[in-house]
Amino acid sequence: MRIRARLALYGATVTAIAMLAFGILLGVLVSQGAPNDQEQALRDLADQAVAALNGLTAESVAATTTLAPVDIRASTDSFIQITDPEGTTLYATGVLDDAPVRVPAAAVVEATETGASTVVFTPATDVQVRIHATPWTAPDGELLGIVIAGQPTAFVDEQITGLQAVLWVTGIITLLAASIVAWLVSGRALKPLQDLVETTDGIGETGDLSRRLPPNASRDEVGRLTTSFNAMLAELETSQRRLAQSLEAQQRFVADASHELRSPLTTIRNNAGFLVDRPDAAAADRTEALADITAEAERMTRLVDDMLTLALADTDAPLARAPVDLSAVVHDATHRAGRHDLPVTLTAGNAAVVMGDRDELERLVWILIDNAAKHGWGDIDVVLSTGDETATIEVSDEGPGIPHDQLTQVFDRFHRVDDSRSPAGAGLGLAIARGIVDAHGGTIGAENSGDGATFRVQLPLAH
Repeated sequence: MRIRARLALYGATVTAIAMLAFGILLGVLVSQGAPNDQEQALRDLADQAVAALNGLTAESVAATTTLAPVDIRASTDSFIQITDPEGTTLYATGVLDDAPVRVPAAAVVEATETGASTVVFTPATDVQVRIHATPWTAPDGELLGIVIAGQPTAFVDEQITGLQAVLWVTGIITLLAASIVAWLVSGRALKPLQDLVETTDGIGETGDLSRRLPPNASRDEVGRLTTSFNAMLAELETSQRRLAQSLEAQQRFVADASHELRSPLTTIRNNAGFLVDRPDAAAADRTEALADITAEAERMTRLVDDMLTLALADTDAPLARAPVDLSAVVHDATHRAGRHDLPVTLTAGNAAVVMGDRDELERLVWILIDNAAKHGWGDIDVVLSTGDETATIEVSDEGPGIPHDQLTQVFDRFHRVDDSRSPAGAGLGLAIARGIVDAHGGTIGAENSGDGATFRVQLPLAH
């Protein structure tokens, strides 16, 4: 059963229980109160008759046909009966079922003695009536007779039956109205959930994570659910896009790595084949073949190491962060360049302390210096400066620069500006540099200066 139908059923059930409890309570009150009301009405009627008898005698009462002001006509449900002390009827008015009302004398005596109403059957009509008897006395206290006021109990029963009918009709109408209102209200309240179901079904059928639920301005649970679900869809869409990009990058990475490994493997295979096929080759030729094998093996080792570095960077493994003085890092990197006979000029200001991994930062500077040495033909300038929030490292070379359309592509994996200029490079160095900078929360970019290319790294200073 759908939630909307269950809510409507719950509403109807609660309404039915409430109406049933109300009906039972009202029925109990009426069934107890109606006889009391009837008794009080009969008591008042008898008192009025006694007051009307003031100054009259039994003979005058027996002779009268109208006892004002309590003349009871046949059209009413009440009756009056006056008897003398011996029980002889002096006056009677009112009829039941077209027959005169005559209350048994024993019932009159009982009612007079108890002073309360009692229920009896009239012999002439066999109708159940409630009577109240009041003594009629003279001013000196002499008992002149008994005044009996009565009314059929069916009068009260009809009131109770009528009330029950009203309660049934009202209850059914109320139950139907409550069910309709519960159905409409639950439908409106569950509209966002229906939208949620339709959206999830649509996503399941099409896989389109760009779909969203209509905005819900309410701050209730449904409104918060709508907001949370849309946020979840946004996260899933972002994750799906990143996963697709990552898969594409991995496929491209594997393809590029295979391409890069093909050349050294071919060289090694050819030279190894030469050594196997030519055991009598000259010593110089054998030495040259072994040197080629060694060089290509070293090239493959560097390539595999770089690929492993990039793979580790993709795992977002946390860095071992500590305060690092960049001035010491760039000094060490330039000294290393000097040992390789690279023409490097360093310009460094005050100490620039950042939070990071010293070995990785030194590797970053060395990659930029090595890249400048490979693609330039003159001096290499390394400049370290500090600002209010960042430290900046600039590495400039004297060379042809970078084509404008490749200024951002140089940081992609296996990207080489000119294969003919750097056949030994695999195009992974700058990609590794970008990974190091990203891990330290910095930025890296490239631009063309007047005499070559400049790579600029900005890292946040430690506070």
